[in-house]
Amino acid sequence: MNASALSARVRRLDQLSRGIAREISIVTKADDPLLYLERQAYFAGLRGILGGLEAARVVLAKARQRIET
Repeated sequence: MNASALSARVRRLDQLSRGIAREISIVTKADDPLLYLERQAYFAGLRGILGGLEAARVVLAKARQRIET
């Protein structure tokens, strides 16, 4: 794996993070058929996904920076 492959992965993770953040924003409006507890569980899952994606993106970005220097 080289720096350009890492950059591509970082971009894909960033796109996924933005999509999950957009989903959180949409569901926050509570304009859906979910019950309160269902919505809270869904939020918890989305926040977990978002946290994991961001952590992975940061690790890859740091690795790319290390490789490039």
